[in-house]
Formats: sequence, structure tokens, C-alpha cells
Amino acid sequence: MNYITETQYDQLCDACDALLQKDTLSTERKAITWLHIIREHPIFLQSYTAIFAKGTPSFLLFLFLKLLKYSLIGGLKIFHCLYRNIIKREKLSKLISSYDYIFISHLLNKDFQEREFDFYFHALPQKLQHQEGKALMVYINYIGEVNHRLAKKWKNHEVDQIVLPRYLSVRQELKIRVLLFKDAFRLLFEKSNTKISRRVKLQAAVEAFSPASHFNLRMGFQIEQIVQEVQAKQLYTTFEGHPWERLVFAFGRKVNPRIICIGYQHALVFRKQHAIRRKLNKNFEPDYILCSGEHGLQQFHAIDYLPSNKLICFGSNRTSTIKREKLAVSSKKLTTYLMLSEGDLIECLPLVEFVLKLAKKHLEKHFIIRFHPITRVDKVLKVFPELKQSIPNIELSTLSFEKDLERAHYAIYRGSTTIIKAVEYGLIPLYLSKANEITIDPLYEMQKEKFNLTSPDDLVAIDKYSKEELLERQYKLIDYVQQFFSPIDYNEALKVKNN
Repeated sequence: MNYITETQYDQLCDACDALLQKDTLSTERKAITWLHIIREHPIFLQSYTAIFAKGTPSFLLFLFLKLLKYSLIGGLKIFHCLYRNIIKREKLSKLISSYDYIFISHLLNKDFQEREFDFYFHALPQKLQHQEGKALMVYINYIGEVNHRLAKKWKNHEVDQIVLPRYLSVRQELKIRVLLFKDAFRLLFEKSNTKISRRVKLQAAVEAFSPASHFNLRMGFQIEQIVQEVQAKQLYTTFEGHPWERLVFAFGRKVNPRIICIGYQHALVFRKQHAIRRKLNKNFEPDYILCSGEHGLQQFHAIDYLPSNKLICFGSNRTSTIKREKLAVSSKKLTTYLMLSEGDLIECLPLVEFVLKLAKKHLEKHFIIRFHPITRVDKVLKVFPELKQSIPNIELSTLSFEKDLERAHYAIYRGSTTIIKAVEYGLIPLYLSKANEITIDPLYEMQKEKFNLTSPDDLVAIDKYSKEELLERQYKLIDYVQQFFSPIDYNEALKVKNN
């Protein structure tokens, strides 16, 4: 696999930002997902490697094939839209009540319907409703079921909830395509002074036809209609740097210029995370940012993103109450290694390969391979058929995450944020580092306290550390990771003021 270097990453960010800033008020330009570089992780950078890896003829062929693919998908989606609109009778729910607060969240699986509180905002909608006004939860539908069927299951909830339809009307869907086509055409005539900027411009024009770009603009139109109907005073959404978040703010303000837009930075902020830090025109920016912990708050303070009174440490329900006397590093023998992988095979496969090498090299140690819930394990086993055999010191975990944390001493990881909880349990973090790549380590600021692995032989050097040295490192790591997620403080969030 070709990796993008840090210098190339910075060039990409500059070139994409230049196109986003060119037409400061254009919602179509902001809707092109590809122009919003989220962060430095290889999973996010897959679609950018062609900019640097291909010769001119092969790059142009790559763009032509991508355009052909998007055109075919777009045609199929129009037929799917007709099916959902006419046969399934799916449409955006008509709202007859007024609401003061709109929360946009994510319906990731069917279990989310059974929750008393939202997965991201937890009880904040209820708290606001108890204080004054009325809240509405708006869910992005990731499970495919028709939205009005889902709504029936929520009738008894304290806070009113709706699910966004998969599509708008056919007329509106065609309008989205026309708007994005026009912006793609405009992109072709943008000035470009370097090879990189020319390629970025060309691929951005093609990416305007992607399903993701259509989704972003669709989100904007849907929220515009909802804000128009309910006349809300405050608009909340999760905030990670995705383009639909910015479009939600812009379309909300289009209806009500005085609406207060609040973004909730609920996940970690990584070293080279870009889109969440990059400012656009004020219409596309939040008025307040709720941070999940002190670490995120400091990140936004450092770049002077908003005035300090507009940055609020709201906290997160992901905090841990683990006690230090239960730390795994305190065990008499440190022999068990837990692999924490991400869901995508791009990251999972190299990690599994490395653990297999470790197991063959260190027969006296025990290795637990834990897959992410979305990982296609069958595909992993196809690449590494030896995992189907009984390897004495390798185990494919079938236990809960907490059970694995309780029995392991080390955690081998790359970009997975589960390392945060592993550190809180006292597991010693071992980051698998690759040559010539941008680090994706969530613990990148703690280089002296953690260990980097580059070969199976590195475990020998780690074994030489005394228990006291490892404990000292672990205490520092625990203090550090506890800054990521603070306990939820609803009183802080209630400081958001209306204009």
C-alpha cells in the first residue's frame, strides 16, 4: 500500500482548503466530501493516494472510471428514491409543534431505539426541556428501515424524535445533482499553479458526483425544512469536521440568521486532524463548541478557534471509574497481549500479521486477537488461514471487551481509540509503528511513557523494564487519557445563550 507522507498530507490540505475558500458562500462546494480532509489516518486517506501515486494517463483513466462509477450509482439511486418515495411512502415527517432545540444525532443500529438517552448527547435534550422550551431529536438513519416505521416505536419517549428519510423527493434529488454538476463544471476552470493543485481540482470535480456529496447537500435541505417548520432557537450536532455538519449550520441560518449553532466534539482530536480545526465562512461555523474533555478544550484554545466563553467542557459518558489498584501492569506476570484493531481491513490485516509474527517468535507469551464488531472476520481468516488452526499461544476472543481488558497486560494497537480504556485498566500500550507513515497513534503526545514496536524483537527490550518503572509510566498515561473524556456536566452546557 502507498502511504501519504506528512509533507504530501499538508500539501493536500492546503490545496483542498484553497478550493473550499474560493467561493466562500457556496453550499455546493462545501458539500463535496472529498475536499474536507478529516484526519491523517490511512482509512481516511485512501481516496487521495492517486494524487501522488499515478502517472498522468493512469490518473485520468482513474478519474474517468470513478466518474463512470458515480454516474451508475447516481442513476440507481434515482430508482431507489422512487421506490422509497412511492412504494414505501417515505418522506420527511411534517412537524406541527414548535421546538426550541434541535439535536441531530445518529441511529447507528436498532439497539439505539431502546435507549432512554441519546448515545451522544445523553440526557442533555431532557435537561433543556426541563429547564425551558421543547427539544426535538433528529436522527440520521444508518439502518435502512423506513423512517415512519421507526418513529412509531418512539411514541412514549420524553423527547420527540424523528428519523430523516433516505431521500428527498425525486425533484429535489435531481436539483441536488444539477447544483453539484454546476459546481463541478466551475471547478474545472479554477486556477491551479502546481501539479498537485491541478490534480486536486480535477478529482474534486469528479467527487462532486459521489453519493457522499449528495448526502451532504440532502442533509442541508432536510434541516432547512425542519428549522423552517419549528422555528428553533438552538441547533445541536455532533462535530468531527464532516461537511454535512457545516451545511447543517449554513442551512439553519438561511432560515433563521439568529439561530445558535452548537457542535459537540465527542471524539478524540488527533495530531493532524484537519477539517475540525479548519475554519470556513462564518455561516458554516458553530457559535459554540461543546468539548468531551480538557484535551479537546485545550486543542481549540490553542488555535483560537472561538472566544474562550464559546468553548465549553461538556464532558462525555465515556469516562471510566477504574481504580488504580486493579491495574493490569500490577500483575505478578506480564505475559498476555491483547490486539486492539480497527474495523477496516486496511488496518486490521497488518496488525494480525504482526501478532502472528510475535506469537511465532515468543512462544512463552499469550496473544489475544480481538476484532472490531464491524470487521469481516471471514475475510481475515481467508488471508490468514493459519488462524483457523489451533495455535497454542493465540486466541481469537469471544469475550466482552471488559473481560479481555481484565485478563491482559499489554495492548497492541494502531489507531484504535479503545487504547484509552485499555490504559485506564492498566494495560501497557504498544503502538505498531510503520516506516515512512504519519503516526495515527491516539497517545502521540506521550512518547516517553508508551512503547513503539517495529519488529517482533522489540518485546525483549520491553521485558527488561522493572515493575516500578512500568507503574510510573502507567500513572502518567492514566492522568493523560483522563483528560480526553471528562464526566458530563450539564450545567456547563446550559451556559449556551440565545442571541
